[in-house]
Amino acid sequence: MAQSPEVGQWLERLFRVILAGFFIVAGALKIWDPKSLTAAIETYQVLPYSLSLLLALFMPWLELLAGLGVLFKKLYSGSLLLLSLLLILFVLALAQGWFRGLDVTCGCFGSAAHDNQTNYAWLILRDLVLLLVAGTLWLRQTLEDRPR
Repeated sequence: MAQSPEVGQWLERLFRVILAGFFIVAGALKIWDPKSLTAAIETYQVLPYSLSLLLALFMPWLELLAGLGVLFKKLYSGSLLLLSLLLILFVLALAQGWFRGLDVTCGCFGSAAHDNQTNYAWLILRDLVLLLVAGTLWLRQTLEDRPR
């Protein structure tokens, strides 16, 4: 049974709002406290301090702008690709922290959300679901742009 165009458009809008909203809020909350985000990045024990600091200054703006790109469909495909790559990076960072038994601070929403213990399974599942949402949006856009 084929999906009606209205349902497809409604689902696309819902997916865009969910994905964009997540990254807009996460980016905006982290912009104001790069010191806290640097400390969170350091808990993953992957990058030297100077690169952690650079990432803490740059990544929140990237998340915010790419989230706005998805929400308002400006540079849409590029924004979806960028958020997908960030989500893959987040999953890999969390997985290596879990595997190594590290006590990491997610850093997902800046200093607004510090857990006492990281729930790796939940965070990885959440990021994989968001990656699936981004992939679905990208596939829909690609199919719409294809010449008929």
